[in-house]
Amino acid sequence: ADQLARRPATVSIQADCAEALEALLLQTGHIPASEGGPTRAAAAREAAFAELNPTLQAQVRAVEMIRDTLPGALIVGDSTQPIYAANLYYDHDRPGGWFNAATGFGALGYGPPAAIGAALAIPDAPVVCLTGDGGFQFTLPELGAALDARAPVIFIVWNNRGYREIETSMLDVGVEPVGVSPAPPDFCKLAEAYGIGAERLADIEALADALKRARATGLPRVIEITVD
Repeated sequence: ADQLARRPATVSIQADCAEALEALLLQTGHIPASEGGPTRAAAAREAAFAELNPTLQAQVRAVEMIRDTLPGALIVGDSTQPIYAANLYYDHDRPGGWFNAATGFGALGYGPPAAIGAALAIPDAPVVCLTGDGGFQFTLPELGAALDARAPVIFIVWNNRGYREIETSMLDVGVEPVGVSPAPPDFCKLAEAYGIGAERLADIEALADALKRARATGLPRVIEITVD
């Protein structure tokens, strides 16, 4: 109910998607599609994206960069800001290739082990785990598991020094943030301690080349992005 109330609507519907669509079809009948639908849909998408603030737009663009650099990849998300943003405004290029638990009911730390499982299930596909610095600390030992399983997962760590999505939510409702700024470790040194290659990026524009280098190794790799 809280989610339905987030945006104004004439009629809010909470239902199973398939059942709801069947019910709507019964009510509306088989109405021929009007001309220009794809054009109107594209315009609506562009308008919705334009409503986002620049920070959210940049986060979506980062996910799009992963998709465009590694076509057909499996992108497995943890609960981190670019995943939340992309869940609303992102299209993947592979059915079933975008999945995460960042839907309000997920657990921090889900992404790394899930990505390893995806890499073992579909070994020919590039697998990218996009996680935050806070969430990654819940399941850091999975780095060793990736190496032991020879799962060539590319772990991208979105390091904004804390639980930024939770902090933002607190600020939005006038709550003083507390317990949302855990000091992150040096993820590159941690990766190297496991015998895994790593690099740190200060500029998101360098991500594409870093992804290509990581994919070429055929091994697990960590890419840490420091976010202001």
